[in-house]
This record gives sequence, C-alpha cells and structure tokens, in this order.
Amino acid sequence: MRQLLGILALLALLTACAQATDPAAGPLPSDPGPADGDSAVSSDLVQPVGGDLRIGEPWYLVGGMLESPVTGQVRLTFTAEDLLGEGPLNGYSTTYRSSDDGALELGEWAITAVGGPDAAMALERELLGLLSGVDGYTTVAGGELYLFDGDLNVLVYATTPPSDEPTITDETQAVALEIIGMRQAPARAVVEDAGLTFRVVSRDGTALAITEDYSVTRINASIVDGRVTETRIG
Repeated sequence: MRQLLGILALLALLTACAQATDPAAGPLPSDPGPADGDSAVSSDLVQPVGGDLRIGEPWYLVGGMLESPVTGQVRLTFTAEDLLGEGPLNGYSTTYRSSDDGALELGEWAITAVGGPDAAMALERELLGLLSGVDGYTTVAGGELYLFDGDLNVLVYATTPPSDEPTITDETQAVALEIIGMRQAPARAVVEDAGLTFRVVSRDGTALAITEDYSVTRINASIVDGRVTETRIG
C-alpha cells in the first residue's frame, strides 16, 4: 500500500508540473488499463518463471501494455539489493527480493519529481503505474526481461535499447526457416542455442494473447499438432 501511495503521489505531482509548464494544457489522461482484448499472455514462453536478472547491467524498455510510444533509453538495473530505474524524465529506485520461481517483491519507490514535455510525462505516468503492480518476472536467453502483474505480462525490457531502424540478420532468418516442420521442443532448442527468443503465437489455429513489442531477435512460431508450421520474426 505504501508503494502504491508513493506512485499515486508522484503521478499527481507530474500532472501539476505539466500544468505549470503549459498553463493552457489540460490534465493528463487517466492511467489506462489493459487494452481491449488483452488477457494473460498465454504463450508458453512468457510466464513468470525467473531467470538471470543481469545484476549491475541495464535493461531497456521496449514495450508492454503501454499506449504511449517508447522513446529514448528508459532503463531498469538490478543491483545486489536495489532496483534502479531511469525514465524519460525521472529517476526512481526501490529495494527488491526475487526468487528462482519468478516471484518479484518490490519495496517502496523513491522517485524524483521533474516535469517536462507532455508526451514524456504521459509515458512516465503509464510506466510507473504498471511498475507499481509488478510481482513477477521472466528472463530469456535471447536477452529479454518480462515483468508481470499477476498473470499479465505488463512490461518488456531488452538488453539493448530500441532502435529506430531494427535490422534482422541473415542468421536469424535462416533459423526461422530451419525450424519449420520441427516439433516444438527441438525448435525451441535450436532458436535458443542461436541466442534468440522463441515464442508461440498460435496453437492449432487459435491465436494466443501476446505483447505488441517488436524484437529482431525473437522468432514467433505457429504450432499445429505439436509442430512448427509457420514462423515470423519480431
């Protein structure tokens, strides 16, 4: 409850800063909930199962349940005891405890209070609102961190910052072609051995709920009768 109250206090302050910066500006929109059609991500890859948090190395925000576009380098870094964040405008930190099964317990946030452009403030409001509910995580070999609120995958981070011109390598394309026709488990092993991320996006003709972020190191697979029938990168 203290954590949530701290986030709500910051959101109110950011709104006040926006109005002070631009007297003609109205209040920021209310915090969005999950987009229409969003549900627990049911791909068997994206579940809170833990993993390597890369202590001391930054994660870069690339997507999640955000309406605002991700601009610039929005970071999270896990130290031995603290979780440090850097948003479009503000820095924030908290203590945390993680477990091997993917549970993530966050303490009370300490946050700076800097105002700025409306777009940056809107993104920061959404981001902090989602972080306030985080209680689980997964990391994958392809270099991604998934944060969860219950069984909802709400934020996605990567080991490299988002690029305006992402490039798909020939090697990634070759792996995507290679696994077509393979059974799911061997296909996943081939993808992850190549340092890429494997995600199931449909099974036996039924589309699974997935996050809308884009990654040039992720191969999305359609599975029919246990075999990969189609792949796409992103």
